[in-house]
Amino acid sequence: MRRKIGVCTWIFGNEKLFNIADIIAQMGFEGVELYVDIESVSSQYVKQIFADCNLEIFSLTPRNVDLASGDRLQRNKAIYYYKKSIDYGAEIGQPIIICHEYIQNQLRTACFGWIKVLAKSCREIALYAQQANLKLGFEPLNRYLSHFILTSTDAISLVERVNVSNMTIVLDAFHMNLEEDNPVKAIERCGNKLSLYQIADSNRKGIGLGHTDFKSQIAALDAINYSGAIVLEPAGLRQTPGSSEKVNLDEIKFHLQKSKNWLSNQTKTLV
Repeated sequence: MRRKIGVCTWIFGNEKLFNIADIIAQMGFEGVELYVDIESVSSQYVKQIFADCNLEIFSLTPRNVDLASGDRLQRNKAIYYYKKSIDYGAEIGQPIIICHEYIQNQLRTACFGWIKVLAKSCREIALYAQQANLKLGFEPLNRYLSHFILTSTDAISLVERVNVSNMTIVLDAFHMNLEEDNPVKAIERCGNKLSLYQIADSNRKGIGLGHTDFKSQIAALDAINYSGAIVLEPAGLRQTPGSSEKVNLDEIKFHLQKSKNWLSNQTKTLV
């Protein structure tokens, strides 16, 4: 089974988008998970940049907003942002709209009735995405970033509550290393609900520089007939989408090339 390989653009920090696209294309990748300020960068500009580089836009990374907020105003702002992202996504292609819990960096804030509120918000935006023929992909994070949706089991439970056919799951090998008892079983558990697989080693570096057993995870993708993209997401310490940490482009390229070389040698991944 041949799977396309892409790169998350947010790992390049504040680098200009056309430079990011050029780097990714020159390295021989096929697409991106896009992080962009949808309020200030036009969808047509973005579409043209990646089309010029023959890169597909696999998915769209969200800004950090709180769909589960107990504050109705904040929650409505988050829902509005996701609807705008869906509109934006429809204008640039058919990317999976990534969705996740608010990144709180361990700030312990009161959150009563969170699962009911989160599910309700997700259902509203999933139905909106369905009208645009787009998938919503919920990504479990980890305990250092969020509080509640941390594992594949948590995500499956949420998807079942939302109960809309285009609501799917995104799994990230780095987060799974921290939270899953068995990442292989997590992949198998998600089955056809898995819409995107993100990849970085246990230390969030390139494949082979940590201890994650990627051969077993790739075999699990084969077992569930996963045909979606594999998106590389090595990142710096404390780096999250939109954070201001300075990035070392040579180091990023090293981790991307290391990962690409490993994936290219997996005959079951690229045939």
